[in-house]
Amino acid sequence: MAPREAILGLDDLERKLSVTLALIALGFGIFFVVQWATNATIVKTAKPLAHHACPTGYHYLASSALCQQISHNRGAWLLQCIVVVVLGLAILYTAWRKKRAGVATFALLLGLFLGVAGLGVVFFFFGAWLMLRAYRLQKYGDATWKGSNRVAREMAQARRSGGAPRPATVDASSTEAPPRAAAPPAPSKRYTPKKQPRRR
Repeated sequence: MAPREAILGLDDLERKLSVTLALIALGFGIFFVVQWATNATIVKTAKPLAHHACPTGYHYLASSALCQQISHNRGAWLLQCIVVVVLGLAILYTAWRKKRAGVATFALLLGLFLGVAGLGVVFFFFGAWLMLRAYRLQKYGDATWKGSNRVAREMAQARRSGGAPRPATVDASSTEAPPRAAAPPAPSKRYTPKKQPRRR
């Protein structure tokens, strides 16, 4: 098993990847700032109901066979900007402090916020990857896929060939006879009553 510092901390590769993803998150934040400043349109799509009917506020697009809604909402862009920037800075700070749990948690949150099916898939899988490497370090002492599999095979082979634990062996040099039982103490004249002579 790896030391606690290795399990809870980040190695050089994990730290570089964490900083890179934090900078990417901050780049997304700048993008959302631009969208907020220009009051860009927000396009939402949904699957049509029966007979190409769309929910309220949506209109049907024959080209994509989907329902579409176009709106302007500066508050939505501002909310996304704040959340992404805060989580990106949190990832950057915890990566600088080499805190594996912090980086993994904030990366998972950012991935869920951005959407696992969209931009957030990279952040989500990075957080899951960090947690998987911590599990491998704790159980096998090696974070890599190849190394952890090798250790797992060795552990399984040792369990199969080990069987029942062997009894403790006695050193051949220690051939002395077992110690004799201690003799009972001599009777005390003060507390031991005198024996009565037998009658004939």
